[in-house]
Amino acid sequence: MNGCITPRVPLGTVNPNALGSALNAGQPAQLIMALDRIIYNGLYCNVLRGKPQPLKRDWSAGMSQAKYIFRWDDISPRQDRRKFRSLVDLFVKYDVPAVLGVIPDNHDESIAFEAQNEGKFVVELQELERAGWEIAQHGYRHLKRTDNGGILNLNAVSEFAGRSHSDQFADIDAGKKILTQYGFSPVTFIAPWHSYDCWTLKALADADFRIVSDGLFLYPRMADSLIQLPMIFWTAPRRTKVLNRLGAVYTICLHPHLLAVDDLEGLEHFFKTERPRVVVPRSMLDQKEYLTKRDLKKRMLEIGFSIYFRRQG
Repeated sequence: MNGCITPRVPLGTVNPNALGSALNAGQPAQLIMALDRIIYNGLYCNVLRGKPQPLKRDWSAGMSQAKYIFRWDDISPRQDRRKFRSLVDLFVKYDVPAVLGVIPDNHDESIAFEAQNEGKFVVELQELERAGWEIAQHGYRHLKRTDNGGILNLNAVSEFAGRSHSDQFADIDAGKKILTQYGFSPVTFIAPWHSYDCWTLKALADADFRIVSDGLFLYPRMADSLIQLPMIFWTAPRRTKVLNRLGAVYTICLHPHLLAVDDLEGLEHFFKTERPRVVVPRSMLDQKEYLTKRDLKKRMLEIGFSIYFRRQG
């Protein structure tokens, strides 16, 4: 025992890849929208505001607040450069920024496709950062250190969850120093295999990180002193009208080496309509108080979201 009691997200044995697929089908979004109407018209209008008649909901505010974040995982000097470059070219074509999850010292041979070319790799990342992209830290060496699924419990493998605070901090800090030597100042952390525990969060705060990218929920929340941005898509969503109305923050997790032609076509379709809503995590730091405010509507929508996916398990 390392003294870390890890609360698990109550989603049963949900396949994480099914989350984005279900949302793309519009089913949970429609469920949550219906719940939202009930909450607003029935509880908020009639009870909290003392109005005998339901009020017509103005969706414009929520739609203006919806944001999308494109997160790329497994970025390293040994990545599949052809697929990486193809994806970069598509994003640049539509002037869409992304947050790149860079592995500081990649030792995972399963995602090592080419010979190390650190100099060229760093220059390319620096150019993208100057263009408005963000460089985040994706673990340390991307090694399977434990079989602990951590808080989210999506995968029975982790580089961090289940280890002591001191050991986790040592790896996180070592990785950050490497990225700092490259000339970057990462504020966002992405745990390999979506696996982290309470000691990970403590170590990240101690290492001066500000944002954690992960979590199966709709709205940003605080995790200790960190902003936690939810991540529920593994492909660009198709039914964005309903999602926009929820006014949530949606992170789309991409692995460049796994993308197919159909994925690129889906991204291009998304960019044509939703480009203005795409941001990077760092740009949201000055909105911390607003992003993490938990009003009644958000709480009830997240209850509906959790119930739906728990039933999918």
